[in-house]
Amino acid sequence: MNIDVDVLGVGVCAPGLADWNSLMAAFSGAELDTDQAANHGTLLSARDRRRAPSTVKLTFSAAEQACVMAGIAPDEPIAIFSTSMGDMAISDYMCQVLAESPQQLSPTRFHNSVHNAASGYWSIGVGAKGDITALCGGVDSATVGLIDALSRIGGTTKPVLVVIYDDIAVGPMRELFPANYPFCAALLLSRPTTAAALMKLRASPVRRQDSTVAMPPALAQRIEDNPAARLLPLLALIGGHTDAPITLGAEQGPGIEFRRRML
Repeated sequence: MNIDVDVLGVGVCAPGLADWNSLMAAFSGAELDTDQAANHGTLLSARDRRRAPSTVKLTFSAAEQACVMAGIAPDEPIAIFSTSMGDMAISDYMCQVLAESPQQLSPTRFHNSVHNAASGYWSIGVGAKGDITALCGGVDSATVGLIDALSRIGGTTKPVLVVIYDDIAVGPMRELFPANYPFCAALLLSRPTTAAALMKLRASPVRRQDSTVAMPPALAQRIEDNPAARLLPLLALIGGHTDAPITLGAEQGPGIEFRRRML
């Protein structure tokens, strides 16, 4: 079954990719400045910014960008946060402290250790009272998040914000997840409308591997480095840097093919 969807806004947050404009420049060959300070947005209070782990700051930046681009209040959309591993720095900390000196466990870090920390902070930080979901699909979390977003679009008139992210690992966790760069992308999607959209897409279930798209080596390396960056070919389609249909596959179950929808 085909599902038609409009892309209303996009946000990106990664070293050297501070926003949508910097990503478009990178697709055109601009060098990535990995020393550039990340923009963590304006939605977190000063108190929560001090308490929040890196995954929360990563996701807030991209999600806020997508809402601003679309001109939609951040508390309005249904929101889906999908990640392979959550906050691995906190997971490593928790395992180490519980093994060595459990009485010294930080209550704040324990509070932030849950898989839905980013979605929980989003719900609180923007005052969202609607449906906020946290998902995990391993290395296929990008595909899983988009499948869930597409299924919601068919049953709601609200826009759907899908946030795909993964941070880097530390300590022994690097043996499982040896990513060198965090990556987050947020897409604000809706049913087809008569209003202008960044891109109008048609999504179809398929059983194929991920598409490959010609792109600068620095971006191609991010795809190999972090499973959340598997969204980069889709972002290339949305940004007009390719006209080819884009597939996001899955190790188990169907993947999704996106193609530009002709009006």
